[in-house]
Amino acid sequence: METFPDIERKPNLTFRDEPSDDAVLIGKTASGYPVLNKVVTFDARTFTFEKPCVPNADKLWIMEFYEDNKEVPFYWLNKQDKVTYEVIFISKPSCRLEGRGDLWRMGFNFRQSSP
Repeated sequence: METFPDIERKPNLTFRDEPSDDAVLIGKTASGYPVLNKVVTFDARTFTFEKPCVPNADKLWIMEFYEDNKEVPFYWLNKQDKVTYEVIFISKPSCRLEGRGDLWRMGFNFRQSSP
């Protein structure tokens, strides 16, 4: 299994680490009290973040990694909690120029694929 490229740019303040909305199904009863039904035993986390000022060479490296691994799980080191997760892409990386022609702001959306 491949490992996501480690570039020397830290995520900016938009980093999010959220549990899934699908882990618990909330049903209603005639009494008005909700009924909580646990749907899954593994609650996958979703990681959303941007990396600012990514050099063009690193952007090309990451986009090549995306093309090679967009259909398979891969390892990713979450530098926030120092844990390596097995994740998948849930969308393509976003890329926009960062004020210069050779620096990019890249956005990523990963979902944990195994506990």
